[in-house]
Amino acid sequence: MRDFKVEDTVILLDVSRSMLKTDFPPNRLKNAIETIKNFIRTKFSIDLNDKIALITFGKHAKKLSPFTNEEEKLYRALQRIRISGKGNLIQGISFSLQLLIEEMRKLGGKVSRIFVVTDNKFTLNKNKFNDITEVAKGLGVLIDACQIGNTEASGKNELKILTRQTGGEYGYFNNSKALINAGIAFASKKNIKPTRDYITGNTKEKSIPLINEIALPLKRPSVLELKIMLNKHKTAAEKCQICHSSKSPITNADLFSEGRACPSCEHLMHLSCAAMWAKGTEYDINIFRCPFCFYLLKIPKSALKIAELKLEKSKKDKRTPLKTHETTKMKLIPKAEVASINYSCSYCHNIFLGEYEVFQCEKCGSYYHEPCLRKMYEEIKSCRFCGAEIV
Repeated sequence: MRDFKVEDTVILLDVSRSMLKTDFPPNRLKNAIETIKNFIRTKFSIDLNDKIALITFGKHAKKLSPFTNEEEKLYRALQRIRISGKGNLIQGISFSLQLLIEEMRKLGGKVSRIFVVTDNKFTLNKNKFNDITEVAKGLGVLIDACQIGNTEASGKNELKILTRQTGGEYGYFNNSKALINAGIAFASKKNIKPTRDYITGNTKEKSIPLINEIALPLKRPSVLELKIMLNKHKTAAEKCQICHSSKSPITNADLFSEGRACPSCEHLMHLSCAAMWAKGTEYDINIFRCPFCFYLLKIPKSALKIAELKLEKSKKDKRTPLKTHETTKMKLIPKAEVASINYSCSYCHNIFLGEYEVFQCEKCGSYYHEPCLRKMYEEIKSCRFCGAEIV
């Protein structure tokens, strides 16, 4: 009997408006959901150690479920699907890769997959498509594509190219029965592929291409979505996750006029605060990590002009910190206790190996490497996790 590895699979479902067409009765989306249910059911019947996450891509990519092997939880997530705009495949793949990378960091040696279900009517930037394909190849991520309906009569089929380049499988289906049954066939186990050193590589040159391609754009929520997000995160209600205030310290704008959301955790931040935060990070000038869930995010470069004006003003004001309502102190952790810390650094997210002194925020209990604490103090003079001003 052949020995197969445990698999992590992201199901990436197209929820663009074209999925409501009725050529696959009652519509394409309903058939796609049944296909996915067959995939989930078959996958867990083969190996209960496998895990599945669920992402949709329409106007924005949206995470419906993190990785789980609970079948019913995934079915309930499918009930939350909403149609929106025209599908952005690249954003969906970028989101999927970030989820897979997090799992790779937890435990290596597994097979990483993306299962795309779409009618192939999405928007596509050819240059970005080539870049994201190379990133998936570099990570050893296998991408399968299940297309609803015939292939296009003319031009290249990007889905077929994507699957061929990453070692996945491609299929198109002309009727509902064949489409739904395809979920069973795609659920079969995959072979292992060697990966490039994107995850453990020490050089900045190896990580920057990956960071640039998988960073997700901040989402601009509607007024209704904004109200739902504020109600969902009651502990952070009406507060930006960077400045920890309802009003931006840069523009004095509130979240209803300048609010942007992380597409992963849906926590809110001011666009101007995000711009200033990105300006001070080690990544490219418009890329930063979400302060709450740490996913890589990006902002329009035009927004950086606001940050540059703020930085110039900060220099004149001797880098006055962002205003907060609370203060904190950082206490030094005795060297003998460093090895017993079960948390990672709240700045760089790496574990504590004893090479640096470690400090802890007295207000929220977050830990920092000494060099990370120094960088954070130079940037915002506040704890990155709770927002309290360091005194």
